[in-house]
Amino acid sequence: MKRFFLTVATVLSLCTLSAQDTVVAKVIAEEPSTPDLVKEKNGGKVKFKPYGFVRNYFYYDSRQNIQSNAGLYNQIPKDESWNETHDEDLNDISSATFLAITSRLGLDVSGVRVLNADLSAKIETDFCGFASSTTMLRIRQAYMKLKWEHHSLLAGQTWHPMSGTLPDVLGLASGSPFEPFSRSPQLRYDYTIAKMRFTLAALWQLQYKSVGPNGKTEDYLNKGILPEIFVGMDYANEKGFQIGAGLDMIRLRPRTTMDCEYTTISTVPDTLFNEDNSIKEIGTRQDTTKATTKRIVKEYAFSVSPILFINYKHDLFVLNWKALFGQNTAHLNMMSGLGATAINEDGSMEYKPLRNFTTYIDLSYGKKWKVNLFGGFFKNLGMTDAVIENDKKEKLLYVNGASNIDYIWRVCPAISYNINKFTVGAEYELTTVGYGKPDEFGRVEAERDVMNNRVCVMFKFAW
Repeated sequence: MKRFFLTVATVLSLCTLSAQDTVVAKVIAEEPSTPDLVKEKNGGKVKFKPYGFVRNYFYYDSRQNIQSNAGLYNQIPKDESWNETHDEDLNDISSATFLAITSRLGLDVSGVRVLNADLSAKIETDFCGFASSTTMLRIRQAYMKLKWEHHSLLAGQTWHPMSGTLPDVLGLASGSPFEPFSRSPQLRYDYTIAKMRFTLAALWQLQYKSVGPNGKTEDYLNKGILPEIFVGMDYANEKGFQIGAGLDMIRLRPRTTMDCEYTTISTVPDTLFNEDNSIKEIGTRQDTTKATTKRIVKEYAFSVSPILFINYKHDLFVLNWKALFGQNTAHLNMMSGLGATAINEDGSMEYKPLRNFTTYIDLSYGKKWKVNLFGGFFKNLGMTDAVIENDKKEKLLYVNGASNIDYIWRVCPAISYNINKFTVGAEYELTTVGYGKPDEFGRVEAERDVMNNRVCVMFKFAW
């Protein structure tokens, strides 16, 4: 059976794969000891360790939501959408489903020494591709890592450094949109000394993308040339306490071309009609015609987002707390974005990030029976400059999610029963959004509260 799982995981590693949520760390930590499959290579042992789980979710929502992965990745309830007679909210529709597409397969590889360092690798997939399909695999993680005594270098796709330790909730969204949620292609360097760790990472985009004039796309970052940069540090002691801080910096190029008007001048004959209706040329004249063409434009949008977090573990008790002052954090799957605030003489635009403050606390206790309580809060702080409009009187504000949010809060209790590698759990999630009308700075004063009640039941067998 173990050889079967190894064969499946190895074949999957040659396919097109895609992304993860945090339960992996818990799965690996709880795995039973399994004899490693080894083979000799360069005088050392290469170790292969397959892992994974079969996971089934049932969920019920009291209204329509902003969500993905067939509704399993749930974020916030949609705003009211009234019909023409204003007597029915078209988003006040319940839904429910049962799916197993988050089941997962992974393979850890270790046991190789290169450049006096331990070389390891991971590849991981599930069935939550970019469409509702029974055959869609996605790449969750795929990276290699060199580890020396105090240094490590990672290359590939894994969790964004700002994701760090995710909340211990049952839902697939893992606390999003309060938790920065992203797995990104990256080069990451860590330096560890005593109880301190320093991190420097260069990141690109794949599944989780920035927003702009052309919707969601990685082109804004790629055509800006520079990668997203994260710098951070954290301190952890042997008593289970960890505190850390970081800074995420990103430069985007919202547009690469713009429409420019130009004039063409052509010389045409000037004519008169003779008495017999024949045409007589009396000279020439110049006609001007206006047309539109594309021109390359260089414009950039900058943002800096600081983060602070605390983790504490003692026996069966776990506490996670995180606070983020976010600027244009759409690529972290948060309700954020950017807006155009001015037009320069050369036609390029100035941009400002949409700012927000986000925080959450997550508490859990237990092992065989585990209880969890999550609470999150988001506040839209708007922009420092006013948003401009285009010729159609449309505001040039680009947001992931909804642009008319003032605040979001969530309370989410859960309970689970864990025995051997089997888990069954139930979770209730109450999410409320304050919707209103955005002003010229992207700020919103809530006019109504819209809430969703979600009930989630999970069954999982891990190996």
